[in-house]
Order: sequence, then C-alpha cells, then structure tokens
Amino acid sequence: MSKKRNWLTFGTGLLLSSSLLLAACGTGNEEADAGGSTKATEGTEETEITFWHAMNGPHQEAITALTEDFNESQELYTVEEMNQGDYETLEQSIMASGVSGDLPTLSQLTPGLVPDLATNELLLPLDDILTGENGFTQEELDDIYPGFMESSVYNEQTYAMPFSKSTRVMYYNQDLLDEYGVEVPTTWEDVKALGEKMVAAGDDSIAMGLENAFEMEYETMARQNDSTFIDGETLEVDIDSPESVETLEFLMGLIDEGHARTAGEDGFFSGPFARGESALYIGSSAGLAHVGPVAEENGINWSTAELPTYNDTPLTIFAGNDLGVFSSATEEEQEAAVAFLSFLLEPENTAFWSMETGYVPISKAALEVPEYKTYLEENPTAEAATLELDYGISAPSFVGYGEYRNELLNTMDDVLVNDADEQEALTELNKKAEEIISNNN
Repeated sequence: MSKKRNWLTFGTGLLLSSSLLLAACGTGNEEADAGGSTKATEGTEETEITFWHAMNGPHQEAITALTEDFNESQELYTVEEMNQGDYETLEQSIMASGVSGDLPTLSQLTPGLVPDLATNELLLPLDDILTGENGFTQEELDDIYPGFMESSVYNEQTYAMPFSKSTRVMYYNQDLLDEYGVEVPTTWEDVKALGEKMVAAGDDSIAMGLENAFEMEYETMARQNDSTFIDGETLEVDIDSPESVETLEFLMGLIDEGHARTAGEDGFFSGPFARGESALYIGSSAGLAHVGPVAEENGINWSTAELPTYNDTPLTIFAGNDLGVFSSATEEEQEAAVAFLSFLLEPENTAFWSMETGYVPISKAALEVPEYKTYLEENPTAEAATLELDYGISAPSFVGYGEYRNELLNTMDDVLVNDADEQEALTELNKKAEEIISNNN
C-alpha cells in the first residue's frame, strides 16, 4: 500500500517540456440540430471548467485553437485554458493551489508528478468515468499506444491521460555522413565506428552530440542491453547490473575518445548540430522546430532516424506530459473534463496537435488521418518518431520519482565531470533509489 505524504513537502526535486473539422461530444442532456452540432436542452446550465498548462509559442497557439474548437463544437461545456508559464512554474502553482484548496479542474502534468498527486488524494481516478456517455469508447482507449498509458497508471488505477508526448530521435547531417562514406548509423557500434573515422581525420566536428542531461540516453541504452533498471510493476531496482554498468562504460568511452560530447554552454545540442558541429545528435522529436530554422540558415542537409540500438534491441523511452483531473472537481466538472480529454485525443485532433507542435500522435488511428499522411510526406523529418511508437515505453511511476531523478542526474555528472568509477557510482545510485522507493511507496 502506498504511503500518504505530507503535502507541504510534496514535489521536492521535480524539475521537469488552422483548426480542423472537429466532432462534437454527445451526452444524454443534448440534442443535435439540423447542422449536426449539439445544444443543451432547455434548463441545462453550461458547465465551465479551468485548464492549466505550460505551453508557449506555437504550442500555446495550438492548444488555444483546440480549446476554442471544443467550446464551439457544443454548448454544454466551456473550457478556460490558462497558461502557467514553464513546467516548473506550473508545478509550483499546483503545489500552492493544493495547499489552498483552489485547484483548477484539470491540468497538464509531468508523469513523475502523477503518483505524488494521487497519493495525496488530489487527483481523480478516471477509470469509472472515462467510458461514460461523453467520454471514450473502449475501442478508442485500446487504440492508444500502450507505452503512453503506462505513465498514466498508478496503483493499478488510471489518474491521467497522455497528451503532449515525444520520443527521442537521432538527427543526422547527411553531408557529413557522405563525406565519410557511411550510411545512417543503426547501432551504437556504427556510431563508434563513425567517431573513429572522424577523429582519425582530425575533424573539428564530432560524431554524436548529447544533451547535458543525457540520463535518458543512458537508461534507454541500458534497457536495450537487457537491464531491467527499475521494474515498472514491482519497482525492484537493478541499476547497477552488469548490463547497466557496461552501457555506461561504453557511453563514457565514446566521450573520452572524442566520439561524443554534451552540449556544454549551449544548453541543448540542437544549436551545435544545426551549425554543423556534429554528424549525429539525439534529442526530442518535439525539437524539430528548433533544429529546422538554424539548420536552414547554415545550409545543413539534415533529417532524422530511429534511435541506434544497443545489443540489437529497438527501444525508446517516451517523454512529455499527461492531463489529469483534480478530485476537487464537481461531478458536472468531471464530466466536462472527460469530454474535453476525449475531444483532444480524437484522431483528427491528436494528429493536428502533432503537426503543429512536433509532439507525436497518441493513437494508432491518428496515423491514418489523411491530413497527417500528407504531412509526413511533406515533412519526412517527422516520420522517425512515428516509427518508434510501437516499441516505446514509459519510465516507471512512483512517489519520489523527482528525488530519484535528481540523484540520477547527479550520478551522471559525477561520472562525466569527476571521472567517478561507473560501477561504484551506479551501486551508490542503486542504494539511494531503493531507499527513495521504500520510504515513499
């Protein structure tokens, strides 16, 4: 049984990223007019709900367009979307509102935040209301990629729905690959071989670029190498397994031998890659919009591919955010929130969201939307992310995940900057992870 945490200390260490014709949601208290739109029956009051998020720029424009389309598609509910700044500010707003009792109806949430909110009984379990009249059909729920739903489930209950999700993809500079006569790498051994050629040639560019926070690349490679890392069902920790240690040693070897480097003062490697400073770069699929303009400015011939495999195993870890409904919502507000969630995840709408933002479609049916198929034909750099959807997974959810992630980041820094021994560092991280999970779950 999970342990309830003191709300005042909750969240410590969490530091986490053209309207379409949209179908109306139906309920038992509405009727269709001749044009097919839904209207509230006489005497039915419109339900207003609030929606918090951390979307900015083009992402803000896209979520505003979808919200307006939902409001216009029916007369039962009105959603007021409210930007809270960045993810850290959004989390702080949720924490403060959790204390004051003034939470919104629903909000964008980082997956690591879901267990903390659920344990403090601030999130509403959705299983009993998702398939109501104005919600999802079971077929629609089954059509969502399983890897996305993993981050929404805690203690065998669904507390959130996936929304702004991304995968890691490998960006590549075709001209640099052609210069060295190599195909797009498909394995980490291919990456190493390219690095050896570039170092031997005295090239100022590097084979592989990594974000400063490269813990996701490390965990992905470790899991590709048959490490269970942290088991999503049992929460058993095996971070210091031989497979995991071998992976980190390989990754540090690439850096030590000059085949890879992190972004350093650039903050993110999208900039250096787009300036031609690396042949390859692993980053978020949602970063396409950041790479494109700079690469075009510098005349870089680039595209994207699926992640290279380690031990011949295709696997990627999904990133991004979910949407949760707070338990303080009234029954009417809950119904409105579920109708809005269902609307956002309709194939046409999740496809629209993907095209506008670089996030990936949530459901398989979205890939069959004609507009999305045309989009992929016209934007081939977006295709690699969709190819990874079938084998993507979510990191395990547990109370204290933010504290654990900070320990993971500190371990990566210790190994990279202080040249700490990989085995000793991972053994210490293993011990800390076990303590965090044991103390909170």
